[in-house]
Amino acid sequence: MFGVMHLTGASPMEPLVEAAGLPMPGLMLLVGAGARVGATMGMIVSLGGLITNLEIPNDQWPTPSEADPSVIVMGTEPAFLTPLAIAIIVLSAIVLFKGAGAWSLDHRCGGAPDPHEEDSL
Repeated sequence: MFGVMHLTGASPMEPLVEAAGLPMPGLMLLVGAGARVGATMGMIVSLGGLITNLEIPNDQWPTPSEADPSVIVMGTEPAFLTPLAIAIIVLSAIVLFKGAGAWSLDHRCGGAPDPHEEDSL
């Protein structure tokens, strides 16, 4: 299971997050901790997904069978995958270059300078 299935409960994320050594990923996301690292990883993974989406012909997309979900059959590509990958790449690039924002933990710990503050030199 991969992609959107992690969000729908088809594949539990807890073992993956524990194996990665992330103590509280939801809290990290909420407070903006490690945003640039996450954005970099999101861009890399989504770029791989985008390349895969573009390489597989539309009528040869591996899809679970309706009769038996454990059997994979060739079907049409879901329409949302390519735009989703592009959106993640673009939004991750914004976070990578601009940071998580003034309210984020990264900013408060000195991760990125505030563009609205003037230098006092």
